[in-house]
Amino acid sequence: MFVGFVENQNRRKPEPNEEPPSPFFIFWTGLSFILGFGLFLLPFGAYFPLSVSVWAILVLFLPVLFLGILISKKTGFKIFLAVFLSLLAGGNSILFLGDSIGYQFGITSKMEVLPEETSRYLNYRYLFLRDFYLDESDMGEFRSPLLLRRRSGGAVYGPVIRFQYKRIRSISGKEVKPSLYAICYSKDDSKCSLSSMNSGGVVLLDPIWDENLPLDKDSVFIVWRGSLDSEFFTKGIYSFLFFVFLVLVWALLVYFPVMGDKKS
Repeated sequence: MFVGFVENQNRRKPEPNEEPPSPFFIFWTGLSFILGFGLFLLPFGAYFPLSVSVWAILVLFLPVLFLGILISKKTGFKIFLAVFLSLLAGGNSILFLGDSIGYQFGITSKMEVLPEETSRYLNYRYLFLRDFYLDESDMGEFRSPLLLRRRSGGAVYGPVIRFQYKRIRSISGKEVKPSLYAICYSKDDSKCSLSSMNSGGVVLLDPIWDENLPLDKDSVFIVWRGSLDSEFFTKGIYSFLFFVFLVLVWALLVYFPVMGDKKS
């Protein structure tokens, strides 16, 4: 039996494309990663609690990483810098810009709430009251390690904190259910102020201490603060500028080496 081998001269091994992608293409691809991931996570920062948002950024970052691996075959490994910057953009959206937007637009904040109506608004992060007073006869203070988080088999603690609380009652005399307390805390021996000039703050549904207090089991605490309008406005401005900073960093990473090559 004779076996013939015929070489096809037209079938040649394709030569690799040695021409690198243009900086313009790399820049806009990376910019899509940074702004896309940051904007996608904005609703998580504005609507959801921090515990949910942190899991969201960890889970949703995986598809971005895999997409970066696929695109790197065309753009090179520089795209991984954009993937890293997109992670920073996502964290900025959840922790700062999204939180600021949620507060400013009333998504996570509720103003002018009557104390007896707080049970309807406990899903908000920030509550500010009206027609209330702080009951000086139902107040106290205690020391406890700051409870950072619970986990199976134990808990993670921070430094010892001094807590102070006063019960919030309605001027109308109506019963407030669940029991509502204004609380503040400070380190060492410094005293915090539960001023009647303030009207609300951060809603605290779960205690951040291990002390057994002589209070109702389902009591709700509000970390007593003044108006947060200026604070959240400043937070929004700085978080927006951080996005601009990330874009400028990415532009320098893409174009600065090219400019250096041209000079050489």
